[in-house]
Amino acid sequence: MSTKKPVKKQAVQSKKKANYKPVIYGALALLAIILYYYCKNFNFIQDDSYITYRYVKNFTEGAGLVFNISERVEGYTCFLWVILLSLLKVTGFNFISSSQTVGIFASIVTLIFTYFISAKFLQKDGSPLNNILLAFTAPVLLAANGAFAYWTVSGMETGLFGMLVTLGIYYYLKELKQKGQFPWSSVIFLLASLTRPEGNLVFAITILHRIIYGIKNEPEGVKSLLKKNSLTWLAAYVIPAIIYMLWRYSYYGYFFPNTFYAKTGSPLENFKAGWDYFTGFAQSYGIYGVLLALPLVTLRSKQKFYEYLYLVLILYIYSAYVIFIGGDVLRPNRFFVPLLPVFYILVQEGLYGLTGLFDKKKTFTYSAAVCLLFGIGFAYYTYNGEKDQMKKYSELENGLVEKMKISGTWLKTKQSQAGRPLTVAATTIGAISYYSEVILIDMLGLTDKEIAHNPKPIPEISSNQQIGWKERQYNVDYVLSRKPDYIYFSTGIKPSAYAERGLFTSDEFMKYYYPYYYSIKEFKFNDIIYKRKTDSETKDYAGSSANPNYKKSFVNLYNQAMNTTKDKTKLNDAISLYMQAAAEGPPKWGTPYEMIAEIYLQQKNTNKAFENYKKAIELDDYNVISHYYLYQIYLENGDTVNAEKSLDKVKKYSPDIFN
Repeated sequence: MSTKKPVKKQAVQSKKKANYKPVIYGALALLAIILYYYCKNFNFIQDDSYITYRYVKNFTEGAGLVFNISERVEGYTCFLWVILLSLLKVTGFNFISSSQTVGIFASIVTLIFTYFISAKFLQKDGSPLNNILLAFTAPVLLAANGAFAYWTVSGMETGLFGMLVTLGIYYYLKELKQKGQFPWSSVIFLLASLTRPEGNLVFAITILHRIIYGIKNEPEGVKSLLKKNSLTWLAAYVIPAIIYMLWRYSYYGYFFPNTFYAKTGSPLENFKAGWDYFTGFAQSYGIYGVLLALPLVTLRSKQKFYEYLYLVLILYIYSAYVIFIGGDVLRPNRFFVPLLPVFYILVQEGLYGLTGLFDKKKTFTYSAAVCLLFGIGFAYYTYNGEKDQMKKYSELENGLVEKMKISGTWLKTKQSQAGRPLTVAATTIGAISYYSEVILIDMLGLTDKEIAHNPKPIPEISSNQQIGWKERQYNVDYVLSRKPDYIYFSTGIKPSAYAERGLFTSDEFMKYYYPYYYSIKEFKFNDIIYKRKTDSETKDYAGSSANPNYKKSFVNLYNQAMNTTKDKTKLNDAISLYMQAAAEGPPKWGTPYEMIAEIYLQQKNTNKAFENYKKAIELDDYNVISHYYLYQIYLENGDTVNAEKSLDKVKKYSPDIFN
């Protein structure tokens, strides 16, 4: 009997791949929660959002896509956002609060797909865990970015646009490798273009990249662009875009939004403003531009060169566009927010490339760990460095919106009392237009066709480079030709914007309008608005020609004097500037003497204050504040007869001051 040795069976153990999905989704969920609470820290709505809300309100109530009923002007740049909010409104949602909810949802999706772009298309040789660590660098930076969180809850379309751009990039990179798919990227880029005009630029960059990629990688070279799948991809964007442009022209009369014409400036001025805007972004998030150079490192990669090239083209061309158009008037860094996912991905990948140069053992774990640790550290630095400033911005905006809401409600009451539509001119037009429901003339031309296309700047005003307003399009004659019942300055009595200063150089404005003071007791609120006089009240006005020393630049001196008054150590300088403004201004202008009297009153010099208040009303009997303080001085001196006369003038010219 033969004995056989037992044969050892070799256990073939199949190595199961580790399942990292729970870790990935858990980490993304944590970042989403962090972003959510960061966003809720800035619980505000931007005043400009109310311009969109007014379009939504008029559209859903049957008046059409208009700002003022019966005036077809495209004063928005977010068609898809208007339509989306309109759908929410007609289905019963509170579309204003929903605009914030949608913004948060969109930004969370952006955060998630920022990770997916890195993890899916930019993988490195190494363990999956290391790839995951590296790919989380960009989302960590994004979740801690103050501007990203700030604009998410602003009520504006920024969050939706950023999401669509990020999704478009994701699907384009996916289609680049997997031929024959449905052209999701072009459809998504089309939606992005309908949300913001800059979507057209992103799609143009995508076409450029597709041409470069086709020439270098397709067997047919440039002819590959004429293949069915390429033409289908292009048609999915171009045909609907052309249809939309034709509709826009037929409805509004122009191929571009009205805001495009209203914001047009000289190339040199735009470049300077845009460069300042760009350097502000570079300082905030680019370590004074150092991180903006990191993307170039990624182009050293041979394996992923075209993926990196696409992202680099978007970052730099888009940035150049922002510089070229002069940046943005809204802070902080709104125009760069849709670029942040691309920027942070390239920072992540560029840093990985740099650390690889110093990693002699070519340990992928080392490079991934360095990148993620940098991301966490820089995110913490960014968060701590700007959270207080962002909070301050949101509180200031809340204060502005609340002020405009109360003033708008007051105007709505006045309109009801008048029994007819009121016409109001203003430079800050969001919440005040939405809550007042008056016919509103936008003196900056954003929602006014005439000002946007036929501006008439005044050289003495527009040549002043120190005015901190980017909007320089205005037409004083046109605004006054519409005889607005009220003219509202967001800075009260002080003309700040170019359009406001321009009004002061017009005899018609000085003749017909005076500061009207009103108070709303339940809100403990006081404000000033310029009210139009009747023709019978203006018969004694002497125009600017009555003063041989009249200069239109007097309004700049007046504004400078008001700013100087804020410094209590320079009150004498302020008095001198007021006197210069009075000497060069219209002869029936008493406001400078009112301001001088106020300074003397602060200095407890009642006699000098009394003299200047008297001078103010001698020039202009509609100077309500001078009458009010003369009433107090007379009363303190026991002169009840003159006190009563002054009080009667206050009640006559500004009866709402005592509400």
